Amino acid sequence: MAHAEILIPKKNWSPREITKSQEASGKPKKMLAGSWIHDLCASKKVICLCSFCTHKFNPGRLGYIKDRLFPVCQAKCDGCSTFDARCTAYFFDEFYTQVHATPQERRANREKSQKLLKKEGHL
Repeated sequence: MAHAEILIPKKNWSPREITKSQEASGKPKKMLAGSWIHDLCASKKVICLCSFCTHKFNPGRLGYIKDRLFPVCQAKCDGCSTFDARCTAYFFDEFYTQVHATPQERRANREKSQKLLKKEGHL
């Protein structure tokens, strides 16, 4: 009897694709908000909460962080399912550091590339 192999090609994910994969489809109708948010945390999805629901969520306990550079987003609240123009987005810490660069990292990369260009005589 021959053995079957499943071949899956390796895909290089872009930061945009990683972020898009972290979005959730929405809370089922009969599920409690707290259960839904904990399900999102278990699957390491991005959590968006309105100002009324933010105080009910403890991001540090679940391994989430709040984006300090962009503190506000327009989204449907994962807690109460209302669209709010001033939601707070919480990201799973491990994925956030993979996708997002701090201003210091961007500045260091820019300076490094400028030094390289000067060394090669392009500037």
